[in-house]
Amino acid sequence: MNLRILVLGCGDVGSAVAHRLFLHGADVVIADTDEPAHHRRGMAFTDAWFTGTATLEGVVAQSVSQTAGLLSTLADMDAIARTSASPAEVAAVLQPDALVDARMRKRAVPDDLRALAPIVVGLGPGFAPGQNCTVAIETAWSEHLGEVLRDRPASPLAGEPRALGGAGRERFVYARDAGVWCTAARIDDRVANGAPIGTLDGVPVFAPLSGALRGLTHDGVTVRVGQKLVEVDPSAQADNHGLGARPSVIARGVARALGLPTGLAHAFFGFEAEFMATLDCMPMSMRRKLDRCGLKLSLEQWRTFPRPLREVLLETPAETPHAIARLAKLLRRRAQQLGWAGLPQVRGEDAIDSPHAIPPAVSGRCSLIPKSSLSLAQWTGMSPLQRYALVKLAGHQNGRNWHGALDEFAGIGHR
Repeated sequence: MNLRILVLGCGDVGSAVAHRLFLHGADVVIADTDEPAHHRRGMAFTDAWFTGTATLEGVVAQSVSQTAGLLSTLADMDAIARTSASPAEVAAVLQPDALVDARMRKRAVPDDLRALAPIVVGLGPGFAPGQNCTVAIETAWSEHLGEVLRDRPASPLAGEPRALGGAGRERFVYARDAGVWCTAARIDDRVANGAPIGTLDGVPVFAPLSGALRGLTHDGVTVRVGQKLVEVDPSAQADNHGLGARPSVIARGVARALGLPTGLAHAFFGFEAEFMATLDCMPMSMRRKLDRCGLKLSLEQWRTFPRPLREVLLETPAETPHAIARLAKLLRRRAQQLGWAGLPQVRGEDAIDSPHAIPPAVSGRCSLIPKSSLSLAQWTGMSPLQRYALVKLAGHQNGRNWHGALDEFAGIGHR
């Protein structure tokens, strides 16, 4: 049975957590209030609360009107379920294996929800393992961002927002009073300093500087004092959609806290290590995932994906039919979002893996190179991914990685 995860909060952090856990094969439900006031809607599933559905980097969140049918709905739609039901109501039906409190309420004292799930992961200030959560995740920008905390609390709220395009806190507009926020503006709109963006209980609210709208609380939402209404990115090429860098690191920490595989090291062989810093090239592990999905992705297409998405694709497994199907759907939706004609179909077999016989392409390539004889015992002792890599590399004209792979897998292949 798949892990069942309840995520509280549909902002950019909670959405990144839900996105990653969904790709890990979990059944995920996000719960939030009826009209969530999160402003970075292009980087979150927030709009699903207003339009019924939202897509973030190829993963869909879909409304579920009745919690009673939650489990059957999850199985039928194979998407993240969104609900406005209370955490207790959802937990009573879902019986989650873990609850992740990603509401990021900063100064508010977090609720102790440990009675709702065997594992409660608390994100950010106010969470202390053993007091109001099982494990906490560091959310402050620092070298400890995303760190799993089992014996100490998360750092208290402190400091200023990280600069973006040279602008810090001055790029935000906060609600001076509680009230109803109204706006006709949209995420990505270019605005000039001082331009009207909307009204709060009829009082005009203006752009704090010139740039693109990165954050914009949804029209018609009732907000509290201090709520972020507007965020302007003054960068020449603003990126207001997709998985954010900080939310992605926090999401990786949550996956690690739940015992799920994380990190890029396992996705690269030693002969591919030079690509790990930039992720500009697809390692063999990603090529194998694509083969399993029956899809082909060019190097140019791979490079159009933002780095946080490439990291998620490399880190999350695709070993089961369930996980493979989810990955294939993500890639097809992403291609559609980017306006591609479609991804070419290829034979979706786990390649070419013949553990009991060395494929002719591999033995033939070995015979061309002195001192690179490969025994059947060596071939059988390799992992499926290693055998896959040799079969793929045997067909390449460039022999550099061929030598490196043979040396790494079997101690042979030196020039």
